[in-house]
Amino acid sequence: MLKLFYLPDTASLAPHIILNRLGQPFELVKMSKDDGSLHEQVYMELNPNRRVPMLVDADLVLFESAAICLHLADQDPDSGLMAPLGSKKRALAYKWLVFMTNSIQADMMLYFYKERFSNSAEGAEEIRTIAIERVSTFMSRLDDALGDGRPYLSGGQKTIVEDYLLMLGQEETLKSMAHLYALLCVLEDDPHVKATYEAEGLQALFSA
Repeated sequence: MLKLFYLPDTASLAPHIILNRLGQPFELVKMSKDDGSLHEQVYMELNPNRRVPMLVDADLVLFESAAICLHLADQDPDSGLMAPLGSKKRALAYKWLVFMTNSIQADMMLYFYKERFSNSAEGAEEIRTIAIERVSTFMSRLDDALGDGRPYLSGGQKTIVEDYLLMLGQEETLKSMAHLYALLCVLEDDPHVKATYEAEGLQALFSA
């Protein structure tokens, strides 16, 4: 059985949603930043980064949210979680997924964990301010892409890219970006997303 190690409202949210979409049995293992579970020897042997998410699939161990999402989509090619291999729509999905993980998520780390990247409080705040501006710019590019009327980023089909977007899009400020906001409302109204939110104790931010 698939086993997902997670923390609520973190980078494990997208894999959690996708597991619910697949409809296969899976086990959730809730970790904590406070009880030392991320630093336990057994966990560190599997994931030396001491982060979530981590997916255990038989003898396969994966960390990094995007890698887990892609692996899960590949387990059921008929699920519609990704467009067919070699297609233009799949290439677009790759583009947006990598953009989100390499640009948006990377800069989000800077403002969520600003103190890790500076030796002074003043420097940490400067990093946070710059990161917020950069994330806003990157999010506006997603909003611009949706401005051509496409329902989803890679075309007419909802894929793991949208689940990844929802994971990164838990920000009130995105309500000012009309196209992005409309998509986030649609995504939160999805029954699989609602089930994941309930399991993690989260409240809808856009569709409420």
